Amino acid sequence: MKRSTSFVLAVVASIAIWLIGNLSRETTGLVSVPVVAHSSIVGRSEAAMESVQVTANVTASGFRLLGLSLRRNRPVAVQMDPGDFHHTEGDFFTISTNNLVRYTEAIYGAQTKAQFASDLVTVRFAPESYKKVPVVPVSQIRFREQYMAMGDIRLAPDSVLIYGNPSRIAGIDKVLTRQISKYDTDRSLHGKVRLETPAGTRLSAKEASYSLDVSRYVGIKETVRVGVRNVPEGKILSVYPPTVDINFRFIFPISGNPMGSASFYVDYNEFASSIGGKCMVRAEGLPEMTISWEADPEFCDCVESDVAGRD
Repeated sequence: MKRSTSFVLAVVASIAIWLIGNLSRETTGLVSVPVVAHSSIVGRSEAAMESVQVTANVTASGFRLLGLSLRRNRPVAVQMDPGDFHHTEGDFFTISTNNLVRYTEAIYGAQTKAQFASDLVTVRFAPESYKKVPVVPVSQIRFREQYMAMGDIRLAPDSVLIYGNPSRIAGIDKVLTRQISKYDTDRSLHGKVRLETPAGTRLSAKEASYSLDVSRYVGIKETVRVGVRNVPEGKILSVYPPTVDINFRFIFPISGNPMGSASFYVDYNEFASSIGGKCMVRAEGLPEMTISWEADPEFCDCVESDVAGRD
């Protein structure tokens, strides 16, 4: 009895070793897998209308081919580049095997090679209503002392296509990002942020890259005289107060006289079209190192008079 048991175990072990050895070897077999193509073709549904059979002579380990044969008809979802498709007519799109080969492992699994049985695979994508809307960043960014943003947050993409029922997307004019939160910021920011998808819709992108230039600054306050521009001949435009305080922010570090040849003025044309005679203080010739400036007061009272001695 013991000898019989030992013999059976030896046979089973031999068969197991033989199976493992053979299944571990690379082999080739004809395999057909149902595939549901997913893509971001403009004006089309994200998923194909139905699965298509993709047949190929697949070279892989015996274990891999055995696993594929046991899948039966369970479809495989494969994300494909929209540029790989060619629109033929109606809802039909084709993808050549030259492009399909890039998705071999997504279809048949890792470490597989395939020779496809046909030159083209045809899939159908249903039309879908859409429109283009801007992406608006939502942020809460706090800066370390003497650091500030050099402009606005930049997004890529800065707009997306929103898909859905026409009545649903008609009232949507923008898409928001999730909140970008940063604290004690002392350097430029770069990263990715998810987009908030309005209920009942689909977006052409799920996230965006963001960037924000941040610089250290030097704050300087200067008192300057306010000049006038575009005053007609024979007229005088008096400005009150005649001087204003300018609060500058310059990129750190600075050297020499950072104001350079900057000048500040009010424009007679603005005065002429105003109701109360108030004109905004404007600047010209600001150096490149200027991040921002603010006049205090921002507006001056202007009074027009004739040049003395004129009729």
